Amino acid sequence: MKTSSVQDRSPVLPGDDSILVPEPQTLINISSKDVMNITVSRCCLNVFLNLAKAFSEGTTSTYDPLLKDKAPYTVKNALGVPLTVQHSPNLQAMGLSSKENIVDLTVGETLELEYSAFQPLRRGRLSVLQRQESSVFGLTIVPHGYTEVANVPIAKPGRRLYNVCVPLQQQSVSALVQIDAAEGNKVITVRSPLQIKNHFAMPFTIYKSVTDVRLVVPIGVASPEQEFHVPLDSYRCQLFVRPAGKLEGQYKESTSYITWKEELYRSTEVRCVLQCPSAEVNFLPLIVNTVAVPDQLSFISRHGEQDWDPAYIIHLHPPVTIRNLLPYAIRYLLEGTAETYELAEGSSADVLQSRISGEIMELVLIKYQGRNWNGHIKICPGLSEFFPVCFTSDSQDRMILDLSIHAQQVGGGLILSVFSPYWIINRTGRVLQYRAEEIHMKHPADQRDIVLFSFKRKTIFSKNKIHLRVSTSDWSSSFSLDTVGSYGCVKCPANTTEYLVGVSFKMSSFNLTRIVTMSPFYILVNQSSLELEVGEVLPNELQPNRKWHYISATECLPFWPENASGKLCVRVVGSEKATKSFFYNKLDNGTLLSLEDQYGGIIADVDISEHSTVISFTDYYEGAAPALIVNYTLLEKLKYKQSGIEEKLELKPGETCLFAWADPTGTRKLTWSYAHSTGELDLIKDQCGQFAYNQNTQIHWVSFLDGRQRVLLFTEDVAIVSKARQAEEMEQADTEIVMSLQSLGISLVNNETKQEISYISITSSGVVWEHKPKQRWKPFSQKNIQALEQAYQKHLCGQEQGWVRIENLEVNFSKSPMEIRLPVQRKIRRNFTAGIHVEFKQSPHQRSLRAQLNWLQIDNQLSGAIFPIVFYPVAPPKSIAMDSEPKPFIDVSIITRFNEHSQVMQFKYFMVLIQEMALKVDQDFLGAVMALFTPATNPQTEKQRTKLIEKDVEALKTELMETSMTDISSLSFFEHFHISPIKLHLSVSLGSRGEESDKGKQEVVAIQSVNLLLKSIGATLTDVDDLIFKLAFFEVKCQFYKRDQLMWSVIGHYTEQFLKQLYVLVLGLDVLGNPFGLIRGLSEGVEAFFYEPFQGAVQGPEEFAEGFVIGVRSLFGHTVGGAAGVVSRITGSVGKGLAAITMDKEYQQKRREEMNRQPKDFGESLAKGGKGLLRGVVGGVTGIVTKPMEGAKKEGAAGFFKGIGKGLVGVVARPTGGIIDMASSTFQGIQRAAESTEEVAKVRPPRLIREDGIIRPFNITEAEGNDLLENSDLKKLEGELYQDHCALPGSRKANFVVTNRRVLCVKEVELLNHLSTDWECLFENFTFPPSAEENVLKLYVKDQGLLGFQKTSSTKKGMVKEIRLKTNETAKRMCDAIGAAQITRQQQQLVKQKSLRFIKPQTTF
Repeated sequence: MKTSSVQDRSPVLPGDDSILVPEPQTLINISSKDVMNITVSRCCLNVFLNLAKAFSEGTTSTYDPLLKDKAPYTVKNALGVPLTVQHSPNLQAMGLSSKENIVDLTVGETLELEYSAFQPLRRGRLSVLQRQESSVFGLTIVPHGYTEVANVPIAKPGRRLYNVCVPLQQQSVSALVQIDAAEGNKVITVRSPLQIKNHFAMPFTIYKSVTDVRLVVPIGVASPEQEFHVPLDSYRCQLFVRPAGKLEGQYKESTSYITWKEELYRSTEVRCVLQCPSAEVNFLPLIVNTVAVPDQLSFISRHGEQDWDPAYIIHLHPPVTIRNLLPYAIRYLLEGTAETYELAEGSSADVLQSRISGEIMELVLIKYQGRNWNGHIKICPGLSEFFPVCFTSDSQDRMILDLSIHAQQVGGGLILSVFSPYWIINRTGRVLQYRAEEIHMKHPADQRDIVLFSFKRKTIFSKNKIHLRVSTSDWSSSFSLDTVGSYGCVKCPANTTEYLVGVSFKMSSFNLTRIVTMSPFYILVNQSSLELEVGEVLPNELQPNRKWHYISATECLPFWPENASGKLCVRVVGSEKATKSFFYNKLDNGTLLSLEDQYGGIIADVDISEHSTVISFTDYYEGAAPALIVNYTLLEKLKYKQSGIEEKLELKPGETCLFAWADPTGTRKLTWSYAHSTGELDLIKDQCGQFAYNQNTQIHWVSFLDGRQRVLLFTEDVAIVSKARQAEEMEQADTEIVMSLQSLGISLVNNETKQEISYISITSSGVVWEHKPKQRWKPFSQKNIQALEQAYQKHLCGQEQGWVRIENLEVNFSKSPMEIRLPVQRKIRRNFTAGIHVEFKQSPHQRSLRAQLNWLQIDNQLSGAIFPIVFYPVAPPKSIAMDSEPKPFIDVSIITRFNEHSQVMQFKYFMVLIQEMALKVDQDFLGAVMALFTPATNPQTEKQRTKLIEKDVEALKTELMETSMTDISSLSFFEHFHISPIKLHLSVSLGSRGEESDKGKQEVVAIQSVNLLLKSIGATLTDVDDLIFKLAFFEVKCQFYKRDQLMWSVIGHYTEQFLKQLYVLVLGLDVLGNPFGLIRGLSEGVEAFFYEPFQGAVQGPEEFAEGFVIGVRSLFGHTVGGAAGVVSRITGSVGKGLAAITMDKEYQQKRREEMNRQPKDFGESLAKGGKGLLRGVVGGVTGIVTKPMEGAKKEGAAGFFKGIGKGLVGVVARPTGGIIDMASSTFQGIQRAAESTEEVAKVRPPRLIREDGIIRPFNITEAEGNDLLENSDLKKLEGELYQDHCALPGSRKANFVVTNRRVLCVKEVELLNHLSTDWECLFENFTFPPSAEENVLKLYVKDQGLLGFQKTSSTKKGMVKEIRLKTNETAKRMCDAIGAAQITRQQQQLVKQKSLRFIKPQTTF
């Protein structure tokens, strides 16, 4: 931080660099030299969420002194038998003395534990990590009548199973300790291995059968969405259910018991259907669907026995749930039942008696358009996802209405959602008519009624388009109702005029219905205090001779023009005189119109968007006139008038006068004359000038903003002019803050799935050489930077000293500071651009901000990622980049000026420049990010969310007035506001990572909603490869805007363009290559002629010429590159088709990863192609043997025959696919060579998170080793995880890797850049623990005739392999890693092993 003395302001001279800006009075410089790494986990996000919630609740509610903190540990007894708990000395029971560490708990009782005051001295130095990993906090549990469970660690969440015995009885039972983390505290539930979860809206009583007396006795109540723990003495019994709560006494116990353990020998997941007979005869039974799924255990202790009881969760689901997603109530009646049930809009209900066996359900839509409508659905298995239902009205003219049902199987139940594909809202105030194939519908002018609309689908390919008609107009041309998120204007031609209707398309919150709103294109808003009448002016006439539209104060009305003049005038109710006419179809920030004398004036404002034009009237206030003219001279009168008008006005010396446009529809320029001098001004920009009155006197004039009003001042006094111009000149800054961060890295980690999802990095540039022409340092071109750097490296090696000639430069590195003397003499320096660089300056009348972000990259850290890099800036081709200076990815420059006497902020310059970028997203990445940021929903609240559509209906109730009068932010003046065009390369892949992601994985919410939308339209979403979006720039010059209004205009401008280009996406579908790529490549080459120069012109005059050179270069690059790229894509999609034919998920995954890994150069792309061909041939031949064996392991005999089929298909498809992939890779190489772009690489390998789920600081060695195992061609074993690795000395690129299942030596094959296993050994084949002697690691294994293994003298030890490592420490580390891996492997096998206890023949209990 440094301070400088106050200096005089320097005069403004032409040319940016010649301004000598004085040093700021206070300069603060903040900089960092290292990478700042931030890790954001799901747990961390939850903490912030809870903090935010706590703060928001804290501000609204008063503090309750009775509230106390929850205990760090709460122990619950849910075993069904009394329990004795002994806790470690570090804990103490709340309310008891610290000496008592044994507590008895009755059934259902809880015990709260806190940290004890007495703690070991080392406690203070233990990190959170060490505390969590150590067993400092533990419990010993003794269920009454059973053996004890000793030292249960409770610091980490998880589910731990222990065997406990009844003394003198042979077989043990199992108890489960469930540790949950809730808001930073742990809840420890001691329970049996069986849990029941009730997903009904009502409670169930659970009964067990007592075999001796053949009775059923209640054991507890399962509340809705709560966990019910079956008591320890009951979980092996037969369990029955009976509805309780509201249905108490109406149904009996279920006729059959919950089946689970009896079916475990067939599959791990067991389903069954229970029936609870009605207490009254002839009534249908209540149906309960049960699904038993295995619990996820983290630890098993067998207590010396071979087996244990399986831990299971039994879910109770209603058979059918019906949801009403209509804005009207419906009634439903199930066949065979007597009661009808009413469902309010947006609510859902369980249909308890449905067996899903073909019964009919009658639906009644209540009071829609004043009638009831009846429809029927047949509930049977295998319903299609979407199906239509035809409703008929109960009136005499029998009308028909089509609605749709969305059927979804969730858990153990079926959800039927009744919805309408479209809601149409009429806000026009006129009768509308819609016409489509076989449909003709009238929509009354009453805007409260929502029309339910759907198309008759005759053919799959029919487009959903409608025609519109307003009142008596003709039909409009057809338009689609499916372009969700966009807006538009529909024209309906009539005799004398055109009716314009603004149409907006939104998606409902439940993703099934498109909400289409029809509103008038022109809206009149009276925000003044007067009652007004608005009239339309006929062409070639001054006054309206037809009707006037009355509009009261604070009212809002639709306006339908009846002629094409585009002019309006206004008058106060009761007066004859109207204002001058103004244009209502041209953007206007406010025109002052004069009324009769007693009313003064009124301001008319016209705001135009794509789907509406709002014409608003507000009262006149001081400072709202277009100009204030001041004649501050003593010599002459000032004459002035509006250009194009005869009548002149005069202003005497020393007088001021407000000026308004005499004809708002005429030329808006002011003509003035003073003595012999004249001039014309547009009253938009700040301007100044002078003229000679006589030989001795100069008259100065200046135009500047005072609030919203412009002041035009004539004076002889120079001091007054300089005072008015003070905000224009460069001043000494009071404060300057410069912040420079070298690099920033954000790691997104999901601690629940134990994986790093993404690494977002903002990085600094490489070396940048700069020269100092005048005041500021400027970078050389890339070409010169490279040449200077090479010469500098030679200079450092002592090769070149003194003056050196490099191309067109002559440079001396020995001087301090360094210099060039050709082409001109200047100082030079070696520098770099920081990742984030921000400069902020403030002076009495100015503020300026310059922010630069050098490089932003988002890496996909999931293993087997289809696109390893999600987002990165696209560098221009080398040929162009070499001649231009390096540019940051985002560059923002803002300069604002303000005067003491003005409330309006002036933005002199607002420029945002964003470079070209690429976004590559696949379904897995999207799902992982959504899962990280979506807060966990409580099923209880989900169930009670009856108002599913409340949000949508509420949004529709807002009147036109509200939508037109919402902006309250202050006004600003934007002299030059420019946001550059955005060019985005989009690639989307819907493929996911092989088999493990297919199993039971829920579809990503975001993809699901898009798919729902597309399915309901009848379209499908396929992969998109390198689709280019070109979004035009946004510019505003010399306009008044409210900040919010401008912000929404910018957002709307880019999103609207993006969506519209997205809907033309059909051109970029991944069906046969991407022929659009070829057209795109060629057109881009041509288009660059008129695109690049413009972008160059934004910078300044020097860069203007650059653009033309770019155009010529780009034409060559794209014509060759574009053609090669499309051939590569067409061959690529044929290869993809053949990979799909092989039906082999693993082969498809490897191929996909390989094809998306971009080759660095032409040589590498050839090697990659060769490797693909080799893999295809070898995989095809070996598949005949391996596929049937793999199939048999997974699915038995059926799998064996499937495997034979896969193997035979693979023999043909794999080698053919390999040949096509080779061609594709080669063409990719040609494209890269032509376009000469550099490959973007990942910033760092994915973080390794070990099985315990603890997020440790990033370790590059661990990460590289894990990456070696995960993302290489090595075939991984099931459940294999990396443990440790080290490089082997004496061999290039050879590594010794330890996993949780084996040790292996991995080498790289030079030619193909391919990793292969040199040798490996599974832990099962070890005969003796490994040993380390100095730097030699010895492995003892069974005699299997492995190469490189020697026989030992001892027969017990089998064979030995000696591995020489770099250091003694490395050998010791590897030896310890193998030992630790073997121990964890044993526990992992136990947890994943299936319990055989209920599968073997059992004695009944």
